[in-house]
Amino acid sequence: MQMSERPSGGYLPTVWDPELIQSFTPLCTYETDGHRLEELKHATQLLFKSLTRPEEKIDMINKMQRLDVAKHFKKEIKEFLTHLDPNTPTDLFTVTLQFCLLHQYGFFVGSDVFNKFKNSDGKFKERLSEDPAGLLSLYEASHLGVHEEDVLDETKAFSTKHLKLAMDMLELEKDLAQQSKESLEVPLYWRLPRMEARNFINIYRRDENKKLALSEFAKLDFNLLQSVYLHELKELAE
Repeated sequence: MQMSERPSGGYLPTVWDPELIQSFTPLCTYETDGHRLEELKHATQLLFKSLTRPEEKIDMINKMQRLDVAKHFKKEIKEFLTHLDPNTPTDLFTVTLQFCLLHQYGFFVGSDVFNKFKNSDGKFKERLSEDPAGLLSLYEASHLGVHEEDVLDETKAFSTKHLKLAMDMLELEKDLAQQSKESLEVPLYWRLPRMEARNFINIYRRDENKKLALSEFAKLDFNLLQSVYLHELKELAE
């Protein structure tokens, strides 16, 4: 029986030049910078332990998440969240961050934690529009609910409306405005972690309240992982 010729898939030639790929040089490697990474990791651990107020630790965990380095501190984060009372914080920003983190780490927390921000008629208080950072956090939290959680549908509608109004009126500082724009297009928890980390590293670097050890750790961790990807790409291109 004669075999028929396999039809062509019509694929275009590769745009990758093997010689060009082999010429790429990583910014750093685990062989030369692995020790520095461990030093920065230890410094970040000590910094996290030194924070005494729960809202400070919640904010730092949020930064770790967005920098995609929280995976290095799972034990410390889980231990902290295990003893966290979801009803303790009272400000919008901290309540919503805490809600998101507890959800992400597998702890149950009901959307009723947002009821404290409602009027007697069941609608969100209009004064929340004066807290753009809290609104952005509230908007992100609205994407972590379970099916038929009506309060999160209300949360999404309210935060979307007021974030758009704040942006239209140019009431947001540059980085917050950019983050709001990006989130309204693609919510934070729908994005690829490494792509978000690349973006947030630059944002965090400009933060006046940044933790230097965490900032340096995130940057080195990102570059080292890129060096691993480059090494694998070179092997494939041989």
